[in-house]
Amino acid sequence: MNRMYGSRRREARAINSRNLQWSETGFADVDYVAARAMSGSSLGSSLERLKFGMDRSTYGSCVELLAGKFLRRTRRAARMSLIHAALHEYLDDQCTVCGGKESVAADSDDSAECAECDSGGRIYTVTERARMSSIAVDSWRWHEADYLLILDCIRSATGSHRKGMARALSDAVEPDA
Repeated sequence: MNRMYGSRRREARAINSRNLQWSETGFADVDYVAARAMSGSSLGSSLERLKFGMDRSTYGSCVELLAGKFLRRTRRAARMSLIHAALHEYLDDQCTVCGGKESVAADSDDSAECAECDSGGRIYTVTERARMSSIAVDSWRWHEADYLLILDCIRSATGSHRKGMARALSDAVEPDA
């Protein structure tokens, strides 16, 4: 998980960089910005920019692109409250107990596995999801499939973006040091 977040941090730094000069010794921020453009997933790119680039101005386009992807998959419009809740879950995905570290300090010298999660990820309950979506808990079962499909749209878009970026960077020949 750390390695994945490391590459995302590098991408986020490049997004926010004011120095887009080429480098003779390795990949520079401009290479990451170009790879983002060549990833082939505008939704994934926007989602990653929203989360890791901390660019809140992309939130509206993420909502629109997610609604469009849901419409293409199901041929019906998505409930906007489900999209907003799924985006919240995507943005706030770290365990609240261990902070995504998979372990908690038990003593001053020791650390123990987190009892709340298995992987550092936050596990949302049905009640939390229903409340975030402004839906009564007892009627959540009617909306759960749509919500899970929206989460799948988010995961597939970000995965496609990551693969597209990796492909674009691997196709680029890194100069010899």
